[in-house]
Amino acid sequence: MAYQIDARGLPCPQPVLKTKEALEQAKGSSLVVIIDNEASRDNVIRFLENSGVTVEKVETRGNDFFVHTKETAGSVSSGIKPEDHPCAVPSGAGSALFINKDRIGHGSDELGTNLMKAFITTIKDLSVQPKTICFMNSGVKLTVKEAATLPYLKELEEKGIEMLVCGTCLSYFNLKEQIGVGKISNMYDISETMLKSSKVITL
Repeated sequence: MAYQIDARGLPCPQPVLKTKEALEQAKGSSLVVIIDNEASRDNVIRFLENSGVTVEKVETRGNDFFVHTKETAGSVSSGIKPEDHPCAVPSGAGSALFINKDRIGHGSDELGTNLMKAFITTIKDLSVQPKTICFMNSGVKLTVKEAATLPYLKELEEKGIEMLVCGTCLSYFNLKEQIGVGKISNMYDISETMLKSSKVITL
């Protein structure tokens, strides 16, 4: 019999954390996770797959999504193996860049905006580059369509740099439909990425 959890109405990253807890309790059973929004659905599916759990099917019933898995291994030590995590950085190798606003420094907003654009433009030409760039708060504005920084971020993504964009922040600014680069992510993935990085640089 499938082990079922209801993660509807929970804010990010609670659906992922609730799913992680369920994997520990399922003890070899299959799992059904009920979610009520697409962002959480995608986050949970990515978490399950990166944890080595096979997603058998995803049912849509009205506004709800039912994520069905095959039988689990019965135990999950950390939820995601470092070598398989889509945004993990191996210990001692690589760094994470944490951008939590759309400009650099204080004083002049115009200057700060120009500095941020110049910084992102310069990254692609550096000999040392980040493994992952995480965007939160107004920093997500750098990743949307029509943003002056979008072409440069796309170039970095094409070079293999992971882009994690806070879904809650995009929703707050009503920008979720405008994202132009990166992967809509959650606090769980972003926090784990930074903690696994050899170094975190905050702008």
